Amino acid sequence: MNRYSSCGRLAIAALIAVGGSSALANQLPDTLLPAVAHSQLVGTPVQSKIKEFTVALKPRYPAELQAFVNDVSNPRSDNYRHWLTPAQIGQQFGANPTAVTMIINYFRSKGLTLTLQPANRMALMFRGTVTQIQNAFQTKFKDYRGPDPMGNTISFEANSTPLNLPANIINVVQAVSGLEDWTRPVRMAQTQTLTPALVRGLYNTKPAFDLGFRGQGMTIGVSNWDGFSLSNVPLFVNAFSLPIPPGGAGSNVSVVTIQGGSQNNGANGEGDLDIQMELSQAPLANIIVYDGGGDELSVLTKEASDNAADLISESWGWRFSSSVADAAHTQHLIMSAQGQTYMCATGDSGTNITTFVYPDCDPEVLGVGGTVATVDGNTGTRISEVAWAGGGGGWTTSGYSFDKRPSWQTGNGVPTTPNARYMPDIALHAAGNGGAYFFFSGGSEGTADGTSFASPVNASCLAIVEQRLIASGQVGRLGRVQDAIYAQNGRSDVWHDITQGSNGTLPDGTTSNAGPGWDFCCGWGAPDYDALYNALIQQVTMTPYFPTSISTALGTYLIGDTSSVTDSDGIYYQIGSQAMTIGQGAGVFVSFTVPDTTIAMSFDLQTNAGVPGGTNMVWLYNWFTDNYDLVGACPMNSAGSVDQVIKVRTNSVPNYIGPGGQVDAVVRGHLPIKPFNNQMPDPFTYKLDQLEVLVR
Repeated sequence: MNRYSSCGRLAIAALIAVGGSSALANQLPDTLLPAVAHSQLVGTPVQSKIKEFTVALKPRYPAELQAFVNDVSNPRSDNYRHWLTPAQIGQQFGANPTAVTMIINYFRSKGLTLTLQPANRMALMFRGTVTQIQNAFQTKFKDYRGPDPMGNTISFEANSTPLNLPANIINVVQAVSGLEDWTRPVRMAQTQTLTPALVRGLYNTKPAFDLGFRGQGMTIGVSNWDGFSLSNVPLFVNAFSLPIPPGGAGSNVSVVTIQGGSQNNGANGEGDLDIQMELSQAPLANIIVYDGGGDELSVLTKEASDNAADLISESWGWRFSSSVADAAHTQHLIMSAQGQTYMCATGDSGTNITTFVYPDCDPEVLGVGGTVATVDGNTGTRISEVAWAGGGGGWTTSGYSFDKRPSWQTGNGVPTTPNARYMPDIALHAAGNGGAYFFFSGGSEGTADGTSFASPVNASCLAIVEQRLIASGQVGRLGRVQDAIYAQNGRSDVWHDITQGSNGTLPDGTTSNAGPGWDFCCGWGAPDYDALYNALIQQVTMTPYFPTSISTALGTYLIGDTSSVTDSDGIYYQIGSQAMTIGQGAGVFVSFTVPDTTIAMSFDLQTNAGVPGGTNMVWLYNWFTDNYDLVGACPMNSAGSVDQVIKVRTNSVPNYIGPGGQVDAVVRGHLPIKPFNNQMPDPFTYKLDQLEVLVR
């Protein structure tokens, strides 16, 4: 099967080249389709026709945005899963507010309507007539007839000259998308077939399902460019006896229409199967269909701006100009910073992933490849699972600036050359004798093959993992989960290593074979989602270590010993303060012994100082500088019976761990009040209830 026919519906996006010369300072690069030069002019569009488009804005600090996403996605980072809101992203990384206002005012002056202004300040969406858009961009739209990338002759509409913008705003614009309709989907082809219950057995979501985790409270998105009918949802739910939400079967599915959407177009099955596969393991989750009418960037912009979907699946492939690809990558960075997990089907043409390269080449996107699983027909228990010959894998030759092997893509079997984003990351059942999965389209049950199934099934399963993490008290969203997956290095209790099968020849001429560890056929292999949940709990849970010794550092010892600070029980270690140059102070030396494999450390204390106006301070001994470093401080609480919990986190973990895992700290309370008439303020009693170091 070639990728175009089996990956579900793939979109053919504009292969845009730099148009014209650079003589005009206000000419926007990469905005003239090369297909125009090879096509026949057949007419002009109706001037009153309404078009919608997206203007992508350059991030103000792109390197810092990437660095933040890398840090917040890294299980070894103390900032792990501390997500940002869209507004926080805009404040920290988005375009300058003045520039955003100038762009909005410019397009409004041309009669265009602003339809979306995301808080992240990295894109704007507009609507207007052909006449208004031509005037805004100083171009003319024409109707053409010519070749698509597959050599088929198609009719399309596009600007006949490069787009132009005023010099005072053009440097802020990253790309413009949605003005041409050369982008075309290609119909998928129909070809042991799984039900939702068999999937639960194969990939071990049954324990969670039996415990009542069915997606409640989770939101899963579908990036769509195909016709579909929501009337197929109740047919699927009822056919496989799935749990039904309070509003009835299908009431948890909503549609967000972008650029007119595709829902009412001819249905080729992709839209229906994506929705139903996301419901298969998380039938009570909220499903949002982001229904696009033409281009990818507009859909990504809306998904990032909404920040509503916890996970999003896409089963399409695109090829963009460098500017549009950079803009799409920016939207994925925004989603990663917000904790949204985005995944894609890697295609159904084996290692031939070099034509429609996006989003396969984007490190922010989880790539889901394909396997062929044989299961027990009653329980779903795996009999065998091998690599599917059609499952997409390898690397692209896109040339995009971000298409590089990310720092987290390492482990047993992961090559180091060439320097490109490798695919896939994981793989699920995608093909079988008679079709991979059952689904409904056009009111009838059918089957089909494709990684287009594997990606939304994975989204459904990961939603259950997230739901369980939330119930366990963890930060809910998984975000860019690739970092956590690769950190597991294929651990055998989580990943079923696929070691049989091949999916073609790689760009360097070598054969792509499945084997031990990571490979270009199936990545790390097929997940056991129950084990994945347990592994992620292990990755984010920090183990407490209590003091091995404690002694007075400043002040007069009153009462208590080491055991007084090993539990939160109201039995305090108490120190009477002593006079200092300014004010009163009290504190303790505390030692801990932690594992020398510690990768993240948090110092937590509970104090009931009873002194308003004072300050709690935590100092850690730096074994490399032979000094104590102030790593955190916060106000003391007022007198009362409730402990104040202070959490101090540090990223410089190796600096504070000495021989044998020794961590030395000073915890101090200080009341900095000037002496009055050479009299010091009254002494206070500094009370510590619990001291602990939490490590990962």
